[in-house]
Amino acid sequence: MINLAFLRKERPSIMITEKILVRYPALVKFLTGRPAESFWELMNQVEAHFAEYEQQRHERSGRQRAVGAGRRFDQPLVIRMMIILSYLRLHVPQGLVALLFGTTQTDVSRDLRRLLPLLKPLRPVPDVWEVVGEGVPWPAAGRLPLEQWAAGRVRVDATEQVVYRAQDSQVRKRYYSGKKKAFTIKTQIVCDGEHHLVAISTAVPGTMHDKKLSDEVHTLARLPDGCEVDADKGYQGLADQVTLITVRNAETGAEQQVPRLTVQIPVRKPKGKELTEEQQTFNRQLAAVRVRVEHTIGWVKNWAIIATRFRCAHTIYTAVLQVVCGLVNGQTQRWQAARTAAS
Repeated sequence: MINLAFLRKERPSIMITEKILVRYPALVKFLTGRPAESFWELMNQVEAHFAEYEQQRHERSGRQRAVGAGRRFDQPLVIRMMIILSYLRLHVPQGLVALLFGTTQTDVSRDLRRLLPLLKPLRPVPDVWEVVGEGVPWPAAGRLPLEQWAAGRVRVDATEQVVYRAQDSQVRKRYYSGKKKAFTIKTQIVCDGEHHLVAISTAVPGTMHDKKLSDEVHTLARLPDGCEVDADKGYQGLADQVTLITVRNAETGAEQQVPRLTVQIPVRKPKGKELTEEQQTFNRQLAAVRVRVEHTIGWVKNWAIIATRFRCAHTIYTAVLQVVCGLVNGQTQRWQAARTAAS
């Protein structure tokens, strides 16, 4: 094992500074996956809100230290932000990131928790749907408006990420995913018809089934009337949970009961039988629609911290995923705006 204890006493003669980032824009793209101009635009927003954020953080209830107390950071804000974005993008050991920027692993770990909340209001982050539990009613007032869903379509899918094997046998049972044959944490991701990440669920142990997770976060209850929900075969039975609403014909005044929304799930092949040509056509058409959520999840996993074994505490996983999704939404908005301008 390589001993990096010497880094506590001395720093490398060559390290990444703000001057180097300004001089070599390609380095910003390499470290964060973002164009340099996008990073500096984000930094302008961060610096404009940093003082207010720090004041709120120091004056929060439950804080034991006096306002202004605590250890000072050695690096300027721009380097601290670059460290966090680089770590999220590359997910290399924190000690290596510290070495690149002339800081310590402890500072990288502390900033990961301190700066993530600062990024949330500055990026188009998705909502976080908390686990409520089955049988608990969800108020209709809490539903997202139909206008928030592009084309009135909702794509629902779940993704799993490998975590380290727990020492406690009971914890291991909760996190072992038979589908992945590994210990994982699972999150439900919900996007609209235009690749925008609208909501994610809180992370749960990987043993939980996709459909059960959907039930416990009340996915259907949170969605507006009239939308179309597209899901995969892991959500069998979801369509049976759609409630009915009464609609009145404006011309005749007649009333009838209709489903509040539409759920489309691929048809499963019956045991020992084959799907009909009509069923196969339906599955292909639905797959062509659902591929958008697969594309979106793939873009999220371009950030290695979401694609590789998660090494941080599970308590910050949802916050990390929410910020990464916000960064992906920002990238999506940029290329969609560029495509619209070019057409």
